[in-house]
Amino acid sequence: MSVLTLALVVVLTACSSSPATGSLKVTVTGLPGGVRGAVTVTGPAGYSKTVTATTTLANLALGTYSVAAAAASNGNAIVPTMYDGSASSSPVTVRQNTTVSTTVSYAARAGSGQLWVPTWGSSVMIGYQSGTLAASGSAPDVSVGLANAEGEAVVFDHAGNAWVSSFDSHIFEYTAASLASSGVPTPTVTITTAGAIVGMAFDASGNLWAGDYANSQVLEYTPAQLAAGGTPTPHVVITSNSGSIQSPLGMAFDPSGNLWVSNQGNSHLVEFTPAQLAAGGNPAPHVDLAPTATHSLSDPYGVAFDANGNLWVSNNGSPGTIVRFDASQLTTSGNPTPAASIAGSSAGSGPEGLAFDFSGGLWVADYGSNELRQFTNVSSLTGNVAPPPDLIITGLSDGDADEIAFSPPPPSTPINTP
Repeated sequence: MSVLTLALVVVLTACSSSPATGSLKVTVTGLPGGVRGAVTVTGPAGYSKTVTATTTLANLALGTYSVAAAAASNGNAIVPTMYDGSASSSPVTVRQNTTVSTTVSYAARAGSGQLWVPTWGSSVMIGYQSGTLAASGSAPDVSVGLANAEGEAVVFDHAGNAWVSSFDSHIFEYTAASLASSGVPTPTVTITTAGAIVGMAFDASGNLWAGDYANSQVLEYTPAQLAAGGTPTPHVVITSNSGSIQSPLGMAFDPSGNLWVSNQGNSHLVEFTPAQLAAGGNPAPHVDLAPTATHSLSDPYGVAFDANGNLWVSNNGSPGTIVRFDASQLTTSGNPTPAASIAGSSAGSGPEGLAFDFSGGLWVADYGSNELRQFTNVSSLTGNVAPPPDLIITGLSDGDADEIAFSPPPPSTPINTP
């Protein structure tokens, strides 16, 4: 065999052993400048690739590929607008020497990028967009009527749907789409209970926990019950143990999945572990924080955890204060002195709802003045202080400004996945 013939054989052998491949073009549309998509392409042999903008993936093994779009965010420092995406075709089949295409279309999620405030007296829930919250002012962006209900608290599920509690024994779901503009939308789901519901919180599994103020108990509804609506029997009921639950108001989960409940009836804060929540009944709280002689807790209302696992509480009693218990103070029952206390005119005449924004700023709904107040750098506060609010939003609708929530919730809030 000649040298030339041998070389030709080697080349032909190499060509015949090259794997067959194809290409996939992913076109990403609908996102404003600077916002990156979150598209995952998966396929044969464990292939996985994240796509953030229009891209052609070349030299792919032949076969079937799935294209999934996760929510994207504009990264606003107060509260970001979320964008939900969907693929025009998935799965797609990659064939030899061809380019198959799919388009992922994003659209802004209605109701996101806002702070939502239910008001008890006027039966509306108002939304303030991130731009409005960037400076003191008085102009709400959206006003949603609450279908003849007196709004007490609002929490958001993973899809951006709002769940609103009412003192008249109801919990209502308003879809994200219904929050796009002012009006009186019809609730998508109505849960009827036997008590007066105030505070609510989603756990990490998408179960909704609700405080029954009238009957001094805590109720759990599963995702399936929430989807069905009606008058379901709560999946779990936590009742009082020697007064452990008395007229519950605020509720929040800590980073470990423990549920904290504020009690107006005895000014105590109580914690229940995941195991206690699963079992139901009338367990003694795992941790019980009692008030001090100097009113560390006085008609506690709103509760919220910051990114460091510290618990903030609004005291609606006289005088009104906003206090912080550091994470190290939350492990043992007793009556600890708060690590920080915002008092005087800074706290307002009736602080109720609390919520942290995406920069760690604390927002307070003051029903006495019908104002929203924002404090930055609260993690550095110690002792009894009276810092002036960094921002004040005035002109809330007539009536109490109750428990408030951002859509989407900040990272310090457990992400529910019903």
